[in-house]
Amino acid sequence: MAADYPSDVIDQIVRLYCESGLSTYRIAQALEVDRQRVTHILRREGVAVAPKGAGRSRPLRVEGVTKDELSFLYTEQRMSSVAIGRAFGLSDRFVRSRLKLWQIERRTKGGLNRYDRHDVDCEDLSRLYLEKEWAASVVGDELGTSGGIVLRSAHSSGLPVRAGGSPRPSPMYDIQLIDALYDDVDVVRALTSCNVQIVREPGPIWVRFPTPVALTDDLLTALYCECGVAIFHIELLTGAPASTVLRRLEECGIERRGRGGRSPFMRRWHSRQSKSATDQRSVQPCV
Repeated sequence: MAADYPSDVIDQIVRLYCESGLSTYRIAQALEVDRQRVTHILRREGVAVAPKGAGRSRPLRVEGVTKDELSFLYTEQRMSSVAIGRAFGLSDRFVRSRLKLWQIERRTKGGLNRYDRHDVDCEDLSRLYLEKEWAASVVGDELGTSGGIVLRSAHSSGLPVRAGGSPRPSPMYDIQLIDALYDDVDVVRALTSCNVQIVREPGPIWVRFPTPVALTDDLLTALYCECGVAIFHIELLTGAPASTVLRRLEECGIERRGRGGRSPFMRRWHSRQSKSATDQRSVQPCV
């Protein structure tokens, strides 16, 4: 069923068929999915699928690829060089050579990188996590991903993330992490001293930081050691993926904190929220 695929894969199938002109065969080959499933998804999404053998106009040509086509598929559709090669009947080496020739910025590799990571659509997060108040793990099961990715996507999208625990703590402890980081005086001071731009707008890290911030020894020491932020917090503040942050901490000789528990930054934030709640209760009139 179409529900087995994440929403971003379904959207990509629709765009490749409607906008790029790929046949269901080419889409199935490029994305490594079943051709019948591609047809089912398209019809389920209200797309009129041409009958088999009717033929379709195809901007993708076996003999080559234009710069605009390659830029669209690689940069906007987020297709890999291997998938583009399959769609064009070309080798991925040829595709990579054209990326270099036409100076199209290459994406990094791996599951923890800036570009090819799987993120949950903001509309799905708003509907399932915020409106229905499903747990992150339940949202992940519904969308075919993990609860960790759901929470990471919610933080990146600027959505309020609920504190864990049962029963649920006060909504005062729901955190919009990007805002919370930039509202911290110590964090802003550390970023300013290292000439790092403040980017409050939510979104994927490669959109917020087209070029990731250089993780210098001074910056990592200020953020990780002095401000006490976590690895993921540094990702949000610099655009450098968590895997790069981990590697740079090791290269700088900065000792990692133990696993589990809140980071010093989060303990500070929770302390402020608790104080604010106490202050609010103290000024409430007696009845």
